[in-house]
Amino acid sequence: MQHWRLSPITEQYLSGGAYFVFAVVAIALLATWAASVFFTPLPLQRRLVLAALRLALTFTLLFILLRPSHIITENEKQSATLLLLVDQSRSMQIQDTPSGESRWRQMKSLLMNLRGPLERLREEQEFEISVYAFDKNAEAIDLDEFLAATTLPDGSESGYGVSMQDVLRREDGKRLLGMILLGDGAEQTVGITETDPDSVARMLERLGCPLYAVPFGDRKGSGEVRDIEVSSMPDDFVVFAKNRVPIRGTLQISGYLNKDLPLELVLVGPNAKEEVVATQQVTQGETNADIAFEFDYIPDKPGKYKIVVQVPPQEGEITTDNNALPAVLTVLEGGIRILYVEGEIRREQRFLRRALASSPDMDVTLLTLNPRDRNTWPRKDLASYFEPGAYDVTILGDVDARVFFQGSISKREKGDLQSLRESVLDGAGLLMLGGWHSFRAGGYHTTPLATISPVKMDPQIDRFVIQQFDEPVDQSLHLPGPLAMQPTVPWGAQSEIMQITSDGNNQSAWLRLPPLTGANRFRGIKSGARVLADDGKGNPLLVTAEPGGRVISFAGDSTWRWVMQGFRESYQRFWRQVVLWLARKEEQKINDIWVKLDRRRFTPGERITFEAGQRKGKGDSEKLQLVASILGPDGRREEIPLVRNGENFSGILRDCETLGNYSLTVAAKGKAPDRSDSAQFFVYTKDRELAGATSDASMLKSLAYQTRDVGGKVVSPEELNNLVQELIITPLEMEEKIKVSVSFWDKWYVLIIFVSLIGTEWFLRKLWRLV
Repeated sequence: MQHWRLSPITEQYLSGGAYFVFAVVAIALLATWAASVFFTPLPLQRRLVLAALRLALTFTLLFILLRPSHIITENEKQSATLLLLVDQSRSMQIQDTPSGESRWRQMKSLLMNLRGPLERLREEQEFEISVYAFDKNAEAIDLDEFLAATTLPDGSESGYGVSMQDVLRREDGKRLLGMILLGDGAEQTVGITETDPDSVARMLERLGCPLYAVPFGDRKGSGEVRDIEVSSMPDDFVVFAKNRVPIRGTLQISGYLNKDLPLELVLVGPNAKEEVVATQQVTQGETNADIAFEFDYIPDKPGKYKIVVQVPPQEGEITTDNNALPAVLTVLEGGIRILYVEGEIRREQRFLRRALASSPDMDVTLLTLNPRDRNTWPRKDLASYFEPGAYDVTILGDVDARVFFQGSISKREKGDLQSLRESVLDGAGLLMLGGWHSFRAGGYHTTPLATISPVKMDPQIDRFVIQQFDEPVDQSLHLPGPLAMQPTVPWGAQSEIMQITSDGNNQSAWLRLPPLTGANRFRGIKSGARVLADDGKGNPLLVTAEPGGRVISFAGDSTWRWVMQGFRESYQRFWRQVVLWLARKEEQKINDIWVKLDRRRFTPGERITFEAGQRKGKGDSEKLQLVASILGPDGRREEIPLVRNGENFSGILRDCETLGNYSLTVAAKGKAPDRSDSAQFFVYTKDRELAGATSDASMLKSLAYQTRDVGGKVVSPEELNNLVQELIITPLEMEEKIKVSVSFWDKWYVLIIFVSLIGTEWFLRKLWRLV
């Protein structure tokens, strides 16, 4: 198809108005021509010559201004490429197809039958067929050589996203007929990849390339593949001695439906001796969902240990490399065991218990004695909580003293609070919090705790004082709010307990905290006790004493408001310092050397980075020189170079190829004392392909669905031959209209004609003395 097109020179700016401009210019040029013919004082013959030249020049100029082009439109057949991607990872060896053969064998049989239809598609439709095999990456292959090979797939990873993008990069610039993706859909890669399969599928949709996903494997999840995997668990646990450490994780079990399997927690000590410290039974359910597990372990000796959660090898497993998962357990000396006794559940209890439990060195046990169960008072089953040595710190919340067993002289039975008093005299800590049934309002003036409390409580003076549950609150026992809690001078300002900021503005930090909504009214302070905080009007709020152990009486019960109004850090710091002081743990070790790894589990050859440094005490400006070394599983120790990074150091470990346990040690050298720290880590192998044995047809379906608008779909292995036949019979429209534009106004000869005409006219005018 051909046609002519005019494009006036001002069309880009004036659109349709360009023809009006052209008409004006044409009239002006013709008027000039007419003037030259009729008003020039020359003989007729000369006037006709000049008129002819001027007319030719005018039409030449108008020709250039119109810019005519000859447009030729042709249909040109475009070449296209069909992409064929086959999964060659190890998971394709699994025998879970409906026929009982392996995924690999089924796929190769299918491709063998496709050779003929693919050849027809290549010859009849003149399409190019590009075949790639992929595991971690994609590689171009010859289909005939691939089918003739007898080797089994051995890829250690399945990088669907990376491989698909790699293929598109190699085929860039080609018209794509479609992509046929054959695999089990089990994406197995190490670490985080920058390319996920979904983003590549969206790219295919934008390119107009349909994705035909062909899934292989046990799509129904029948559980024929037998495999047990400890799939997740933290790799680093830190706990203080004699504190509970929860060890949680998940299992994936396939092929052992309704069978009880032993799950073991193994502790490996410094002498490499293994000990099974806990066992539980796990059972695979009807679905293939993850199975959660939890061990509660209480280590009794400080040290660095290796723990392993494992399932002993079972009959018929396709691999046992994933039956166990190691982790590091660091047991520190000096953990604090806390007993929190509370009456009715209230906000202060929830916030305080959560703040304390967030510290790895604090283990909180909650004992709730709800006053709605007063018909069972006094409780006679609480003696074990108050035995000497059971807990380092006891917190008494808003709990009435009448709930505790007072003891029996005739039966020689000791009361609960008498046992608690003896524990405090032996060095334990006691914290009494404010509340409607705390201190005198709760009847504690009649208990042995009155003798060790820093606030005055007397069974004779206060004999008529008690807050009954069914009566209005005795306001004489309480201070109304708001109460602005602040450190006293000098004891509060000097106490470590009251330091809630490290920037030197401690007093202003206290003034910014929300006030307490109320507090218990103390009748007096005992001699030798210290008031660390009051309300600014002389009413004591926090009082300490040391009758053997350490005791704190705190009149408030609304510090939870600090958290709600954005002072969580101050809240946690205050209560942590209270407990540390009660447990005599406020003096922290300084000038420690530390080393930190981001993780504790690595694969062979993986790059491992670490940091190290020094914790400095007040006034310590000495910069230590650190050295690092690594002890491998073969017993050899190697030095590791360190690079200073500000106040700290950093290093990189390479070539950790040997499987086993490694110990990284960083020590101070030179004039500094011999101090060091070490960190254990593991190099282990995990068969990612066989570990995730169950195929994931849903992933392939999701990828194909994202190209549904251009024809993408999921195709079963049995239907793949029909798909290729459809491409042969009803090929896609692969012709493209090509427009060729031939212009004449910008040719060289047009310029020569224009210059010749204007030059000739000028010459004649000069010759005939018209200029």
